[in-house]
Amino acid sequence: MRRGWAAHFATLLILAASGIWPGAAASASAAPQPKKEGAPPAQRPQRPQRPKIMISTPQSGVVAVPLGGEFQEDQTDSVLSGLPRTYQALVRRFGTMSPADSMGEGAYRWADAAFAAGKFDDASKGYLDFARRYPRNLKVNDALSATLLIKEARDFEGQPLLLYARGRAFRAAGKPDSAAAVLTAAAQRYPGAKVRHHVHLMLAEIERSRGDHAAALRWAVAGADTTGKNRLAPFALRIAAESSIDLGEPPQKALAYYKEILERYPRSPVTPEARARALEIRKRMPQ
Repeated sequence: MRRGWAAHFATLLILAASGIWPGAAASASAAPQPKKEGAPPAQRPQRPQRPKIMISTPQSGVVAVPLGGEFQEDQTDSVLSGLPRTYQALVRRFGTMSPADSMGEGAYRWADAAFAAGKFDDASKGYLDFARRYPRNLKVNDALSATLLIKEARDFEGQPLLLYARGRAFRAAGKPDSAAAVLTAAAQRYPGAKVRHHVHLMLAEIERSRGDHAAALRWAVAGADTTGKNRLAPFALRIAAESSIDLGEPPQKALAYYKEILERYPRSPVTPEARARALEIRKRMPQ
């Protein structure tokens, strides 16, 4: 009897030493494992990129401001130097926000209605109030851009700006023919107005959406004026290039428009697309 118990106990010791005994296996798995040589180091998960807000500045054109606190003060001063201090403060505030909801749509529509009616002072106050109260709304950039336009384009007693505002309202209401008629009148009556680049670009967009690529190209070339501080030039150049391709013109013409974007506006939001399209055209051209 004693002999059998001793044999059983010896068997248990052998199982524990070999790791077959369940208790020993659990202990072995819980112990820290030595690091294998040559194994790649554990990679930290990459932080998701922050969304960006697009801001129009007279000196830098349209720039992308990262949201969520990643935009440093020195970058703000260099990129947004063309904005008045009031707008710089607003942009810095938006840098700590995230556009996420549609609250404030009524306030934005009220400002839009005042703009279309030619009540520019009321519209400017309405846009700024909307931007301050609803910084998470996705239309904040549109509100700021409209405010800056009202500030800069009040020449000819505001008549060209009024025609542009009415054309913009017609287009938003789904009436492109009425919008094109009003905007064409603005372009013909006030060819030197400060709002002319906005008029030309909107006409190019309307004609392109209607399939009139020749008219779209004509208005886009007019809107791509690079002699002054035209923040919309890269967008007009992109439409010019696309319309040229749609018309079946030699690829060198579209390539020239894309190259002008790359050389003159390297920080524009349309620059990456222009670079890709230019590379695609070069690949198709005979060497």
